[in-house]
Amino acid sequence: MFVFVFVDRSLEPERGTWNVEPGTEVPSHPAVSRRLSPFPITLKLRPDVVHVVHLRLDRPLTVSADVLDASERDRALRFVFERDRRRFVAAHAYLRVVLGRALGRPADSLRFETGPHGKPHLADSPLDARFNLSHSGERALIALAAGREVGIDVEARRQVNVLELATRFFAPAETAMLRALPTEEQHAAFLRCWTRKEAFIKAIGDGLSFPLDHFEVSLADDEARQQLVSCRGDGDPLQRWRIVSLPADTGYTAALAAEAGEWTVAQWTEPIDRAEA
Repeated sequence: MFVFVFVDRSLEPERGTWNVEPGTEVPSHPAVSRRLSPFPITLKLRPDVVHVVHLRLDRPLTVSADVLDASERDRALRFVFERDRRRFVAAHAYLRVVLGRALGRPADSLRFETGPHGKPHLADSPLDARFNLSHSGERALIALAAGREVGIDVEARRQVNVLELATRFFAPAETAMLRALPTEEQHAAFLRCWTRKEAFIKAIGDGLSFPLDHFEVSLADDEARQQLVSCRGDGDPLQRWRIVSLPADTGYTAALAAEAGEWTVAQWTEPIDRAEA
């Protein structure tokens, strides 16, 4: 979710797994999930694959919400609006089921902890599974990998003052590139920039302690293998991290960041209960 203003970081025919190598041209489609298979009952995590699960939060749950623990249920009850409660329950139930299948453990047995800047991680993961969750509007995305930090972001397109926000949060070069675009292209470019930056911040796990203007990403509408342009920090961040665009349903923009190396993206839609699979 947008961190500015709100301060909230908080798909049938043609079934088949859609494995996408970053840098491969991905055809746009109003419903991404029409090209995807449900997340499998069992999955062996490999270090050269980052899994991305596309979730529709406006559909009936295909898994049980009973997998949530007491703290998650309490958080759900604190939402004022039923819509927000429904979205939270769906996203977190799906997250538990995905992680449980990847680890070969019951979804309700998983325990979570948070890092010093609030990034959640599994309390006891023998497979060194790393994950990240993002939701906006009626969509959510889960990123999952073995031994590789990941960050993911999805944003619903909404009307905002993109130039004002870019001036406040983006690196000067990014803002200049945005201003140079025709007015009708600025909103989409802003969201591409924002999701790429958010995914990166979530991957490194430093939260607001790492300013958004300390690194630059591409605003280009393409599927380049690397969308990170420059970054302050020790060593060579461009060799350590990669940011790529993700296909998203109409009305949404998404991006993924992960520690660099040879990896591909395997994309799925919502898991289905074993009884229904």
